[in-house]
Amino acid sequence: MSTTALKWVALFLMLLDHVGEFFGPAAPLWLRWLGRLSAPLFLFCLAQGIEKTRSRPRYLKRLWIASAVMGIGSFVLNMIFAQAPVPISNNILSTMTLIVAIAWIYESFDGSDSRKDKLRDPEMALALFVGAQVLLIAASLILRRAGMVWVRLFNALLPNLLFCEGSFTVVILGLLLYFLRKDRRWLSAGYGLYCFVQFFSSLGNALELGDLSYLFLRSYQWMMIASLPLMLLYNGRRGRGGGKIFYWFYPLHIWVLFLLANLG
Repeated sequence: MSTTALKWVALFLMLLDHVGEFFGPAAPLWLRWLGRLSAPLFLFCLAQGIEKTRSRPRYLKRLWIASAVMGIGSFVLNMIFAQAPVPISNNILSTMTLIVAIAWIYESFDGSDSRKDKLRDPEMALALFVGAQVLLIAASLILRRAGMVWVRLFNALLPNLLFCEGSFTVVILGLLLYFLRKDRRWLSAGYGLYCFVQFFSSLGNALELGDLSYLFLRSYQWMMIASLPLMLLYNGRRGRGGGKIFYWFYPLHIWVLFLLANLG
């Protein structure tokens, strides 16, 4: 499968997941189960994009702008529907922005890398990134404790490792998929271990509650392991069409589903 084909599969699964998210008890739970496959597939495609893009600065800028647009639109809708049972908290674009930034900085330290878009001073870039992250996380914590309603907008405009969608654990997953992308055995082992940790974390909570159904009814992120076979079908090709569909479909479908759920 090409990255284009994988993106279409992920797009469909993402739509199912968000129908289940915004329509809650009215939607079957299996929509959320299938949705667990979506984000890993998008992150896998992101990993291929980081490698194959002609310009990482432009790639990063595109993701950041999309994250900002998503954040602004979602903030406005959340303010209009302040009593919505399920507010919009989705913005995987902010997480992707951080993954690309970290991968770009890290690989700029590689003297054997012949890419022309390497950072000229990766040491300075790393120092600025770490410093900015510390300040952004601190500012976000202060805003949250003060009850500032626009903290999500702040996090979309200036993504940080703690308050991006999925937090730093999803950033770790994205980096894992990037750095293990060239070896299917290592990719399978690394991704399998990540899902294994997710499962045992959920199992521990289920045992503590004395209810194994918790694994399937509440904490089912471990089901993302089912996306691995699709990753292994990747043929190294980009495919045709649909290059930027995710950038507009992602925010629009969330906003539409949110409106339908609150206006219906």
